[in-house]
Parts: sequence; C-alpha cells; structure tokens
Amino acid sequence: MADTQIQAAAGETLRRLYVFNGGFLTQTRVRRILTLAGYDIRLGKPTGEDMVGVWGQSPTSGRGEAVANRTDTPVLRVEDAFLRSVQPGRDGEPPLGLHLDKSGVHFDPASPSDLELILRDDPLDDTALLNRARDCMGELQRLHLSKYNAFDAATPAPDPGYVVVIDQTRGDASVKASGADLNTFREMLYYAQDEHPGARILIKTHPETAAGHRGGYFTAADCTDRVSLFDTPISPCALFEGAVAVYTVSSQMGFEAIQMGHKPVVFGQPFYMGWGLSDDRKPLDRRQRKLTRAQLFAGAMILYPKWYDPHRDRLCTLETAIETLAAQARAWREDHQ
Repeated sequence: MADTQIQAAAGETLRRLYVFNGGFLTQTRVRRILTLAGYDIRLGKPTGEDMVGVWGQSPTSGRGEAVANRTDTPVLRVEDAFLRSVQPGRDGEPPLGLHLDKSGVHFDPASPSDLELILRDDPLDDTALLNRARDCMGELQRLHLSKYNAFDAATPAPDPGYVVVIDQTRGDASVKASGADLNTFREMLYYAQDEHPGARILIKTHPETAAGHRGGYFTAADCTDRVSLFDTPISPCALFEGAVAVYTVSSQMGFEAIQMGHKPVVFGQPFYMGWGLSDDRKPLDRRQRKLTRAQLFAGAMILYPKWYDPHRDRLCTLETAIETLAAQARAWREDHQ
C-alpha cells in the first residue's frame, strides 16, 4: 500500500486530505461524511499524491490553495449540499450532505466544476434515474422542503400575480463568482418592474438576513408602492406557485423555481443557467446543451452530492435524505412554538 493512504477499519482505503481550516476538525458531521466518502483528514504538509481540502471559496480557502500550489497537490472543494438542514448553518445545525468537487466550485463559472461536467457530459438518459428525479422533485414540493426549512408549510403566500425578486446575503461567494455586486441587484430590480408593468414586486429576503446574521443587498429604502420586502418565513413552493415571474442573481432558489416550472431570469452564472431552463442575462458560451428539468435535477441532486443518513451513520440516497429532512422539518414545524 502506498504510504499516502491508510486503511479504514472496514478495509476501505482512505485518501489523506490535508486541511487548513479549523471547521474541518470541529464540525463532526462534516468530518464523518468526508470519512465515509473515502478521505482521511490530516494536518501537516501534503505530497502530490494527497489532496488539500478547502471550504468552497470561503475566506479561509486561500490557505489551503497556497499550500496546494506550493506542493503541487490537487484540491478538493467542499460545500453544503442543496438540501442542508432545518435552520441555517450559522445557527449551528449540521448539513445533511456535502458536495465534494475535484474540479471547481459549482457556483463559480471561471472553470467547469464536477457538477457542470456531469450536466455537460453525462448522457442523463437512464429511465430509472430520470424517474427517480421526477419522483424526488414531487416529494420535495409535497413535503415543502428547501435548503433551509424553518418555516410553517401552511403559511399562505400573498394573493397570486406577483413577481419574486430574490435577495442574497452580502458577501455571498456565488455573487462574487458571478461578477455581480450591488449594482447587479439594482439592475435586476429595475428590469423586474420594467418587464412586468403593474405587477407587485416581492423582494424575498434571505433566511440568514431575516435571522440577523448577515445583511442583504436590498433594504427598506428600495420599497415603493409596488415594491416590498418579503421576509415572512414561507415555503418556496408556496411562494413560487403564485408568482408570474422569478428574478435572481445566483440564488439556489432559482434552481427551485425551475423545479416548480418557472423559467427564472438570471443575472449571474449559477450552475443551473445555460441549459435552456432559464432566461440568462449573462450567458456562458460554453454551456450549449439543452436539458430537461428532470435531467438538471438528476445531475445536481442525485449524481453530484454525498448524502448522509445520521440515524444509520452511513452515506445514503437522495430519497433517504429527503425522508430524514422531512422528519426533522416536521418536528420543528410542530414543536418550535
């Protein structure tokens, strides 16, 4: 056995993953998912046969990137999966799954990520896979599940006929990666009003902004007789059901809008744009393939993530992850008051 690898208790060979961010050491769930996915977290100096783990494009990722460059070691970029938890991570709740990307970051268009390569190159024509995707999309809508789920599924949406403009948190790495800034959000709000004269505009506040963790790009100063901030905790499914249009820069809610049958207007370059399912105001020329909603969902939710079953302490399917999150969300929705 090469000295760059160790043997797991169950006989599985783990690849050494050197980290330079304390979160990899202190977040038990993240460590466990990485171990189950075949990585042995280490401190020290890697060799070219090891890997360096960094958290997406967080402020600390530069440390690992610098070491990887000096030692000619490949990088593994770790991110929360698209179904995360009931409460936001800043409230201390662990993730239900991770993205482990050897090529890039799903939200950064500078280079293709593993997810983009799946969406670009995988046939995505397996009938069983696409049936699973359709069934899981239906379950997420039936159970009112999203990335974060601290809302009452029975909360009613406003009277239908409105346009949803999705806010994000300032400093969001996906906004920066898309080359967007405050002016992009202002431009988006302008076009939402201009392209839908007379319609009400609801600016959907990010849950972390509503919880007081991080500010958003929109404030009360952006409100008019047509434009209002909407910070009520609500199911995205319920919100999108009454919408006539959805505008976003790079929010994951744009992906959820696609699942609900919308063709969101996208001002950034998130993973779900460029496949014929969105109105892209900043096109990415290398993305030319046309996908169905089921194909996009299969790539992003079934093939790409590593899902974790906390009750059996093992990696699991998306279906099991949905069952787990549904139980956690149901408990919170019944008991939080």
